[in-house]
Amino acid sequence: MAYYEIRDWIKDIKPSSDKKASLEEYGGLNLEILKKLYYTMVLTRRIELEEKILLRKGLCKFFIGCGGKELIDVVAAQALKIDDPFIGYYRNKAFDMYRGVTIKEKILEAVGDPRAEATGGMLQPAHSSYPELAILPQASPTGSHAMEAAGLGDAIKNPLPIIGNAGLPGGRFKPDAVVFCAIGEGATSSPEFGRAVFYSTFGNTPNIFGIYNCGWAISTSVKEQFPDGNPTSCYIGMQKYGLLIKDFDGTDIKESIKEFREMADYVRSGKGPSIANINVVRMESHSGSDDQAHYMEHDEQQYHINNDPLRKVAKTYIDDNLFTADEIVAIFNEVDIEVKKISTEVTADIRTKTRDDILGKVYSYRKDKAEKRWQKLVHERSQLRIKKYSEYHKQGIFDTDELPENQPPMMMRKAINYSLFDLFIMSDDTILFGEDVADFPIETFKKGETLLSTLKGKGGVFLTTQNLQRAFGPKRVFNTPLDEAGILGRAVGHAYQGRIPFPEIQFIDYMSPGYQQLKDRIATTYQRSNAKINLPMIIRTSYGGYKQGAGAMWHSEANLGAFINIPGLHVAIPSNAGDAAGLLRTAFICGDPALFCEAVALYNRRDWEGYNIMTKYPPIEFLVPFGEAKVYNQDAKDMVIISYGITLPMSLKASEILAEKGILCRVIDLRTVKPIDWNTISTAVKECSRVMIVSEDRFYGGVGPTIAGYIADNLFDFLDAPVKILSAQDARVAYGLDGDTICLPQTADVVNMAIALTKY
Repeated sequence: MAYYEIRDWIKDIKPSSDKKASLEEYGGLNLEILKKLYYTMVLTRRIELEEKILLRKGLCKFFIGCGGKELIDVVAAQALKIDDPFIGYYRNKAFDMYRGVTIKEKILEAVGDPRAEATGGMLQPAHSSYPELAILPQASPTGSHAMEAAGLGDAIKNPLPIIGNAGLPGGRFKPDAVVFCAIGEGATSSPEFGRAVFYSTFGNTPNIFGIYNCGWAISTSVKEQFPDGNPTSCYIGMQKYGLLIKDFDGTDIKESIKEFREMADYVRSGKGPSIANINVVRMESHSGSDDQAHYMEHDEQQYHINNDPLRKVAKTYIDDNLFTADEIVAIFNEVDIEVKKISTEVTADIRTKTRDDILGKVYSYRKDKAEKRWQKLVHERSQLRIKKYSEYHKQGIFDTDELPENQPPMMMRKAINYSLFDLFIMSDDTILFGEDVADFPIETFKKGETLLSTLKGKGGVFLTTQNLQRAFGPKRVFNTPLDEAGILGRAVGHAYQGRIPFPEIQFIDYMSPGYQQLKDRIATTYQRSNAKINLPMIIRTSYGGYKQGAGAMWHSEANLGAFINIPGLHVAIPSNAGDAAGLLRTAFICGDPALFCEAVALYNRRDWEGYNIMTKYPPIEFLVPFGEAKVYNQDAKDMVIISYGITLPMSLKASEILAEKGILCRVIDLRTVKPIDWNTISTAVKECSRVMIVSEDRFYGGVGPTIAGYIADNLFDFLDAPVKILSAQDARVAYGLDGDTICLPQTADVVNMAIALTKY
C-alpha cells in the first residue's frame, strides 16, 4: 500500500469506543512524543517515496527501503539516550530522522551530492554516518557491524580513563552508555554476529542487539536459516550468563515501547547484554533491483501490508482516542508538502564529486601533522620516560636502566619490545590485546605479585610483548580468545571510543577470518564517514618464511598483495631495529589504521649470512615517515635492487658479493609498501637504468609486479634492460630447509639474476 493509499485508508478509520486510553499503556509517553514518533515514521516513508521518484527521474541511482521497520526504529531512538551509540544497517532511516537528521541531508544522500554531511556522496542511500548524533558509520556487509558493536561495548566498559594525550579526550561515549546494534535476521547467520553476542555475554558489556526479523533476506526465508524462524533460539543457553532474550511484535507500538524499554533498563543496569527477535514487515522488495512478488506468496505479501506499522499505529491511536483520523491525515499532508519542497530545492542544484572529494578522504596521514603530534608527546613525556625506565629496571623488567638509544646495536625483537614500552609510556590511551600477548592469564595476574614474581611470564609467542602486562596491568594488556575477527572488531570499538589499540594477529597467515573487519570496516571508516571519524590503530602481525626450516604452510606467509590493495590501510615492514622503532612511532601518530608486519626471521637475527643487520635504537624524537624509502650505496649506478623486510638484508648481502665481481648495486629499502616511495624509485631508475625487485611476496598480485608496472608506465624510456622480479614461487612454503630453498628467493638467486641483468 503506497504512501497516499495509506493516508486515504486512515481517513475512514473510526474510534472503536469513546473511551480514551491511558498513556500508561504507552509507557507514560505524552501526546507530543507519541505524535513525534508517528510523524517521523510518516516522514521516513515519504522520503523513500521521493527517492523512488528521483530514481525514475535518473537523479537517484539506487533505492533500498526501510518500510515496515519504522516503528521499532523510532521506539528505540526515543527509549535510548541521545548520546547512546547506534551501529545499524541500511534499514534504519527512521532512527536517523528521530535523532535529528534533516530531510535535505537524506535527499543529498539519495542523489550522491558531495555536500551530504554523512557520506559526502560516497555511499548508496540509507548508509548513515552521523557521529555528532552518535550514529556511527554504516557499511553494506551486514553482520560484521555486530562485532564493532560488541567491541565498542567492551571499550565503554573498560574503566581506563582516556586522557587524550594521543586518543580522544574523555572518550567518545559516557561510561553509562548503551550500544544499540540493529541488524536484519538474514545477517545474523554470519559467524561475526554469533561471536559478537558471545563476546557481549562473556564480557557483560552494555549491548543491545535488535534483530529486525521480517522473515526475508532478499528471497531467502528465515525458516531456511533457523529451524523455528527465530534467530535468538541458538542463544538460549547464554541466558544463565546474563543474556536477556526478548521476542516481540515490532509493528505493535505498545508492545514495542514496553519491551524495548525493559531491554534498555536491563542493559544499563549492568546485568548483562540483551538480544531481541523483533518481528517486523517488509513493505518494499529488498532493493530497487528486486521484486518480491516473484517469490513471495500472495497471502504472505498481504500479511505484510496488513501489518504495516503506519497503518497499525494510526489505527491504535485513533481507537484509543489519542488522535483523530483528521489529525493523522494532516501529518501525511504536512510531510508531503515539506519533502516535495526540499527535494525540488536540492535537485535544482546537484553538484558532482571531484577527484579530491573521493581521493582526499582515504587517508588522514600527513607527515607534518604527524611529526607535530609526536613532538608534543615527546615534550610532555620524555622526563616521565626516563623515570619509568629506572623504575622498570628496579622491578626487574629491564636488565638495565639505560635508555634503549644509549645501548649498543640490537636485534629487531628487542627494539619492538622497547618501542611498545615507549608508546605505552608516551600515551595513557594505548591498549594491546590478542592471542598470547599477555604475560599471564587474568586469573593468575589477580593473585598478586608474590605469585607473579615466581613466574617468567609469556609476552607473545616471539616475546615482543614481554613484560608489558607486568608494567601496565591487565586492563591495558590482555589475552583474547583465538578469533581474528573478534580481535579486530574489539579494536574497532576501542578506536571508536577514543583509544589507540594495538591488536595483534599472531601470524599474517591467519588474518583471513578477520579480513572482512580489516578490509570492509576498519580501512573504509575514514572514507565512508566523510572524513569525520578516524580509526587509528596498529595491527601488529608476524609474517614471512626463512625460519631455518621450521616454517611451512600457514607459518611462512608473506603475500602482501591482498593488503596493499586495500585503500585506507598503511602497510609498514621494517628490516632492522632502528626502522622498526621509527615506523612504529609513525604508525602510532598517523591517525589511520596501519598494518605492521614483523619478519619472524629477523626478530633475533644478528646478521644475514655474515652481513650485520643489528642497528642502534633511534633517539625518541626520531620518526620514519610513511612512504619514505631508505637508500644504501647511494652512489652505485650499475643497477638498483628494490626490496623490503626480510629480503632487504638478503639484497644487501648480495650487493656485497656483486661488488666483489665489479657490479655496484644501489639498494632501496621501501620500509612501507603502502604507500610506496615512487620518487626515490624514479630517481634510482633514471640514474641506474637497470632494475631488479626482490620480494618474498609471490608474483601474482604481489608487490614486485606493482612496482614493475609503475616503472613500465612511467619510466620505460630510462631503462636499458627489462625490469626483473625475483619473488616466491606460486606455492605455499613447504616444511624444512629444502622447502624454504625451493619456494623462497635465496641470496644466490639475487646474485645470479643481477649478473644476468648486467649482460642484457
